[in-house]
Amino acid sequence: MKAPVRLRRKDARMARSRAEGETGRRSAAGRVFAGVAIVVLVLAAALTGVWYYLAGELDRRVASFLDASAGGGTTIACDGREVFGYPFRIGLSCDTVGVDAPGNGIRLSAGTLRTAAQLYQPSHIVAELGGPLRADLPDLPPLEMGWDLAQASTSLWSEGMERVSIAVDGPVLSLVGDDGALAPLARSTRLETHARQNGAGLDFALSDAGVIAAVPGIGTLPSFDLSADLTVDGAAAWLRDGVPGGQVGPALRGEAGLIRTLRLASAAGASVDVSGPFRVSETGEISGDFRLGVQNPQAIAALVAALVPGSAGIASTIAGGIGLVGRQENGRTVLDVAVRDGEARLGFIPLGRLPRI
Repeated sequence: MKAPVRLRRKDARMARSRAEGETGRRSAAGRVFAGVAIVVLVLAAALTGVWYYLAGELDRRVASFLDASAGGGTTIACDGREVFGYPFRIGLSCDTVGVDAPGNGIRLSAGTLRTAAQLYQPSHIVAELGGPLRADLPDLPPLEMGWDLAQASTSLWSEGMERVSIAVDGPVLSLVGDDGALAPLARSTRLETHARQNGAGLDFALSDAGVIAAVPGIGTLPSFDLSADLTVDGAAAWLRDGVPGGQVGPALRGEAGLIRTLRLASAAGASVDVSGPFRVSETGEISGDFRLGVQNPQAIAALVAALVPGSAGIASTIAGGIGLVGRQENGRTVLDVAVRDGEARLGFIPLGRLPRI
């Protein structure tokens, strides 16, 4: 009878030991969970504090920028301004945006603007703009651009904007009549522009696909694609401070650079490619040594003449002489054109004058 008693006591001790072990494990797990919960709460509180600090700082800086712009004679509007994105993003939204610079004769207005950046990468900003964009510009009639989707992204560093990209799906450019009626000028499937600082220079690229243009007095042109890739020396500050005077043409005066490619291609299979170094005089005359590659030159000459006012004569002359002096490369006729202060020559053959920028 004694053995069973000893077994029961041993079983009881083992049961108490297991219970104490399980209790200890539960206590340890509870302490770990409590520690994790405290860390999460501390991090959440820190994140909240950082977000609201950055949101306040963003709102203050935007307000300061708007006030400073108004003091300089340019009014920048951001109606219904709001900072949003808590907890992992931070962004600014405006119900409508606008720019009014009477000194430069520029007035712009558009719809909603939403910008945002990840909290861990605040220097990379993406934006979306609602249309339409109304524009009053010097020496141009009132214009309006509408689109299906317009987005942009930019990278900012200590020296200001380092790069920017803009993509617009389904853009439509129209003239605005006195009665507000729209007369479409051009539409395309997708427009993209990219710009970045490259040392002291500015790299710029553009592509506009499936362009259909209606030129007043001429009619609708055949569909074409347009692309450009070039560098303007000494123009890196344009990203930080804007294009001087707000107009690219006058801003290019006195500048030099390199055209890697400037291409115009029609849906009918005609195309022209231009490349080479260039410089622009203070009075707007172009100089440079350019390489032209052409397919179906007569069709391209007609398209260029319609798109670039004042270029009909030189476009027709080049098209007529290509077959005589050009060389064949990869199915295209290639020729070298030298331009000096606006005067274009093909070897010793004068071609005419390029319009001033």
